[in-house]
Amino acid sequence: MKLNLVQFAGIDEIGALSKQFGDEAVIVAKDFSERELNEFNSKKRKSRVKLFSCKILSKKDSKDIRKFRKLADFVGARGGSIEAHSWAADQKLDLLLNPFSAHSTVFDLATANTLAERNVFTCFLFTDFLNARGFEKSQLMKNASLSLKLLEKASAPVMFVSGANSRDEMRSARNLSSFGVLLGMKKENAIRAVKSTPGKLLEARE
Repeated sequence: MKLNLVQFAGIDEIGALSKQFGDEAVIVAKDFSERELNEFNSKKRKSRVKLFSCKILSKKDSKDIRKFRKLADFVGARGGSIEAHSWAADQKLDLLLNPFSAHSTVFDLATANTLAERNVFTCFLFTDFLNARGFEKSQLMKNASLSLKLLEKASAPVMFVSGANSRDEMRSARNLSSFGVLLGMKKENAIRAVKSTPGKLLEARE
């Protein structure tokens, strides 16, 4: 199952490019409002590709989790701190986006083990690397590589996705698996993270 994740809701653009790239499904991950989610859900049936919604939580609120689990296909959070990662694992969120930053190492093996136990899927967003420059990019690569090693050691599910904020940032599965190899993953594992792991995410949802 070739599944990508983007951070914009241009359904026509997503459908056209996904067909070109061979994606079978796309998750649109945003801090959707309830109204935006309802609008997206009503339009996604007309898409050329199978679309799923993911509510990215902007705050730690158990009421929001309960509410949006009923409205969105998936619920996730952005990484950036040990506390955010632990919270995502404790709440058994579906997705954790980029559990690292360019500024510091904010990931550890204990968190990776908990994410594995709770079956939280960690997404590495290519767009953040695409937009980083100079020293910031080298630090981002270094910290992402370390996080990936810990996730692999814990056997936690990992996915490489474009995370595109616009059509120009969308990338194919081949580009994304190469990205995984660049971060230190074996080629066969990187291909699995792009092609088969996403299918497990959809199976876990059913």
